[in-house]
Amino acid sequence: MDAKKVALCVGQYVGELYSRTPADCARWSRIPDALASSHAPELRQRLHQLGISADEFTDWVRAAPFVHLQKVFPADRLPDTPEVWYPVPESPSTITAAMSMILLASLAGMEAVSYGAENDGSLFVNLVALPGQGVLQERSRTPMRGHTDAASFPFRGTLDTDDERIAPSPDIVFLAAMRNPNAVATTVRAIDEVLDQLSSHQIDLLKGPHWVLNAQKSFQRGTLQALGYEHQADGVPILLETSEGLWVRYSHRESTVADQDDRPARDTKDAFEAACANTGVEIALAPGDVLLVNNRKALHGRSPVGAETGGQSRWLVRGYGLDCNGLQPERRYASPRHKLFP
Repeated sequence: MDAKKVALCVGQYVGELYSRTPADCARWSRIPDALASSHAPELRQRLHQLGISADEFTDWVRAAPFVHLQKVFPADRLPDTPEVWYPVPESPSTITAAMSMILLASLAGMEAVSYGAENDGSLFVNLVALPGQGVLQERSRTPMRGHTDAASFPFRGTLDTDDERIAPSPDIVFLAAMRNPNAVATTVRAIDEVLDQLSSHQIDLLKGPHWVLNAQKSFQRGTLQALGYEHQADGVPILLETSEGLWVRYSHRESTVADQDDRPARDTKDAFEAACANTGVEIALAPGDVLLVNNRKALHGRSPVGAETGGQSRWLVRGYGLDCNGLQPERRYASPRHKLFP
């Protein structure tokens, strides 16, 4: 797959839309199904003219641990970097970035989604260093060893053990770079490369019901409000065999062994995390780049961000993509449609 062709095609198409109807584009960036239904078919046709079929693009995105698209949108018309996770301020660059992520999700057979329990259901959020003191502020500046987003939520095609309304975790995590002055790297750890360092017995243990996955920090308050408790998946697998290959869900901070007396499981967790530390590709996103991280096939983290906030400091915008074919209505909110339960 020619990533340069894809990036150029998407970028040109979105740029043309914005130049003609900026007000409509601002609205479309907040209503993903309207944008996808109206404009993804024409974009697919343009890619087809370049020799890239929709099926090929979908297979590429779902098989690769990540896809790095460079110079998708112009990141030159921006306000100062926000000092909050949401909302994302509207500017020509943030609007075209959001539209690009929505259309890329549609091209891959997915929808752009959010979760009501995270950041009040915001479709896109700012990944920035937060000012002030506190746990969240500190974590916004420090390195991250690696995780899959919404790790406590079920794999697509499966149900939560306690509440069947809980939607699957996302298939894709989109990262659009607005600013990255210090070239802070996003680290992607492909699960196949991690498991190459483990024994077959350890891999089997990771596929078994030996694990507890607690809600990640950004989901704890929201799941408590929606469910009456902070979400926890107890006695679940970390790895799942599927028709699309082996999938993973994991958080270094929030994953534990179900039975602390289970020495083989504890040793396997240690081996898994050591293998993660020995694996990974570092990608310093440049302004205008979009990174598609496969939330089934890879863990992602980052280098230290530093203490600078606001101004011209690092700023990524994050979104989610999920294949919603067959998703039960009760696993969505009635409005907006892109917001998933809890």
